[in-house]
Amino acid sequence: MRHSRLFRSAVPVLVAGFLAATVACAPPAPPPPTGCTTSDLGISGGAPMLGLSDADLSRELDTMWNTGIRWLRFDIDWSVVEATRGQQNWSAIDRLVDRARARGLNLLGIVTYTPAWARVAGTSDSHGRPADPAAFATFAKQAAERYNGRIATWEIWNEPNLVNFFRPAPNPDAYVQLLSAAAQAIRSVQPGAMILNGGLAPAVDDGTNIAPTTYVQQLYQRGAQQYFDALSVHPYSWPALPSDASTQSWNTFYRMRFMRDTMVQYGDSATEIWATEFGAPTGRASDAVSAQRQADIIRDGIAEARRLGYVDKVFVYTLRNHGTNLSDREQNFGLLEYNFTAKPSLAVVQSAATACTGVSDILDSEPTTPPPVVS
Repeated sequence: MRHSRLFRSAVPVLVAGFLAATVACAPPAPPPPTGCTTSDLGISGGAPMLGLSDADLSRELDTMWNTGIRWLRFDIDWSVVEATRGQQNWSAIDRLVDRARARGLNLLGIVTYTPAWARVAGTSDSHGRPADPAAFATFAKQAAERYNGRIATWEIWNEPNLVNFFRPAPNPDAYVQLLSAAAQAIRSVQPGAMILNGGLAPAVDDGTNIAPTTYVQQLYQRGAQQYFDALSVHPYSWPALPSDASTQSWNTFYRMRFMRDTMVQYGDSATEIWATEFGAPTGRASDAVSAQRQADIIRDGIAEARRLGYVDKVFVYTLRNHGTNLSDREQNFGLLEYNFTAKPSLAVVQSAATACTGVSDILDSEPTTPPPVVS
């Protein structure tokens, strides 16, 4: 997430369910019954996972697996790997890839961000777009070579429709050049690789940022669909439920319908949408929601994705709070508190991972005991 959003205040609702055992002693989640979707849920961990201690990283990965999550989305950040031109350090990414794959998790690698020596002129941080798409493509190819056989699904950049993530300003022409170069470079190493566009964030057309619905139209107008295999969207909806039609003027989850209309218009109905970041913040920030409301939003989003039929994956942002400051929204998106105490939303995801017909009946009663500390 990591950027501002304009949403309304939340109305708490009751949710139920709790994690029945701690990660340390719980067996892996059982496979879904015959006929169920087996791996449509993931966690969007992002860059913070790369800096975790060995113990905390293992604990988070174990929690994912035991909850029934089978996908992990994380950053492969060029600005970190090659801060100095020609000097690369992959160690933090290697550690995460090795440990996640050892547990059987599927990986979605976000090839993203730019070291200072490679940025377009006039940009001051790693979110400045690359000056040369070919140089970015070279890095993407190096990542595909290094992790061939371990990562086969790749996302090209993150939230390019926002000025904060595609400096100096969102530019669909420049982004399609980046996408084209990186996709072709990856496929030269992995012909069967699955490529996603950079996930599109909630926004409005304000002369600076570009609404995701508009951006999808611009991608298709430029023929970008030939370079990606699934459309990546960040369909945040909080404090509204994703399925709330009364909020369709701004609710990005609901507005995926309109993005789908564009895809169909261009003859691309076979391509699915992946919701690669989705969730809601708890805590005390002005736009935070209650822990119960967070659980209800996530439950409704997973069920809605399954009802729509063309949303293939849902990645919840994120597994664990990034800190203990309850007033900082960006620290409080987790399914777990920073100390690994489970929020009600963790049980929602666990139940959804083994549900055959969606998750509308997951939260039928109020829990009789509080969620335990995951240890």
